[in-house]
Amino acid sequence: MSATAHLSQGGVRAVLPVFAVACLLQLLISLLDLDLAWSRWLFTLQGGQWALKDYWLLSDLLHDGGRQLSVLMALGVIGLFLLSWRSRRLRRQRRVLAYLACAPLLASMSVSVGKQLTGIDCPWSLLPLGGDQPYLPLIQQLLAPGAGRCFPAGHASAGYAWFALYFAAPMLWPRARTGVLVAVLLLGLVFRVTQQLRGAHFLSHDLWSLVLCWAVCALLAPLMLNRTAVLKPAPAL
Repeated sequence: MSATAHLSQGGVRAVLPVFAVACLLQLLISLLDLDLAWSRWLFTLQGGQWALKDYWLLSDLLHDGGRQLSVLMALGVIGLFLLSWRSRRLRRQRRVLAYLACAPLLASMSVSVGKQLTGIDCPWSLLPLGGDQPYLPLIQQLLAPGAGRCFPAGHASAGYAWFALYFAAPMLWPRARTGVLVAVLLLGLVFRVTQQLRGAHFLSHDLWSLVLCWAVCALLAPLMLNRTAVLKPAPAL
């Protein structure tokens, strides 16, 4: 087996446990109709409307500002990568900087493409939640796509795309790898709750955004990082 194939298998092994757990969670969400139940509860708490949809803390700071933060992080990494051609100190980290420039971008792009292909509506567009479109569970919507652009969750991916930092951590901060993972999960959680409170996404939308970002970062890691950067077993969601 070639070294590339062996490394690719390492990426797959990091993806499969997360995918399996996500499938079990999706089964639970579907069986209990948790998407609608959770969003309906949030909708009712806000007086039968999405009163927080345009609230400055959620809309301006955590949504627009959060997206800008992710973009600034990406630009910062790209800037460091370009500087690595002039800085001897950064030159040693050029490979990991290239990975950190590519993986979050490709993770976010994969979510964006998914939103265009799946045709899933946002909660705020659905009849039970103040909209004018019929509600269908996720699986049924995937089989009969409409004109929506809400699956997977785009804003959550602005946080989850930085799973790349977890895979790069052995080359940058070996002792802080777990802390990096927790920080990325918390960032994604803040972004996902922000959009759920605004009526933009269901639980399942955010779940599969997490899985897609993890998969892209995990599959790229063994191909782009140093071969000595060993992929540890994937954590549970």
